[in-house]
Amino acid sequence: MLDVLVNVDEARDDAAIIRLGMDIGRRHRGFVTGLRIVDAYPLAIAIPGALVVLDAEEREAKEQRAWWDGLCRRHKVAGAWEVIRGIRLPILARRSCLADLTIDRLPSAGNGMLVSMDNVTRTLLAGTSPMLLVPSVWNGSLRQARILVAWNSSAESTRAVRAALPFLRAAEQIRILDGACDESPGLLPPPLPLAGWLTREGVPGRVVKRLASTGHVGEALLDEACAMDADLLVMGAWGHSRIGEWLLGGATHHVLREANLPVLLAH
Repeated sequence: MLDVLVNVDEARDDAAIIRLGMDIGRRHRGFVTGLRIVDAYPLAIAIPGALVVLDAEEREAKEQRAWWDGLCRRHKVAGAWEVIRGIRLPILARRSCLADLTIDRLPSAGNGMLVSMDNVTRTLLAGTSPMLLVPSVWNGSLRQARILVAWNSSAESTRAVRAALPFLRAAEQIRILDGACDESPGLLPPPLPLAGWLTREGVPGRVVKRLASTGHVGEALLDEACAMDADLLVMGAWGHSRIGEWLLGGATHHVLREANLPVLLAH
């Protein structure tokens, strides 16, 4: 059973991440947990009356269980509702360790926060499960017909591909942009045998294209996704240091800032 965690920040039936979580749960016979985090920061708690406000927010969040249970019943999905009070980043990272996939929003370009310092990136780096991120403007339905995979034989891209297996098995068209290289045989490990592994895992035929080692990788990925009208981009995140990617405008940084399609990321 696919275990899906949805980071719920507003109780709206039409929220894209909620519709996506229910859709994935229904298609893949998954268990969908809605997680509502009541933010509680140590310094804020010291403010007079803060605990009263937090208690009220937590009670209200717990009362939303009936809404979530009803949503699961309508979508014929097994699920649960959880409310945790505390600091958002460590809570989400720790709770997601029991999930196969965590669904959240892509960082908003207009939130005034630099990508690579946003909550999504910090959660990924804190050891979360793979994350399926959706744009703020999106219809909430993942067709799964056309999937683009960014592959470089790294541990990060391997984790992303493994997490995407349920979607890859159901896809009609898979394109792999292969940036793996074998420049130092005998000194560095050779590229991982992805093609044979995908065949054993029941993933249908796919097209492999070489990813040029020159140029901007992030732009190339999104250009290819646009050209094939991809429904989903699968890639490893922050394969280089986060500071290095931020300074050099790396692939993860660019995709998080510019993507207009769902992205499955793993670190």
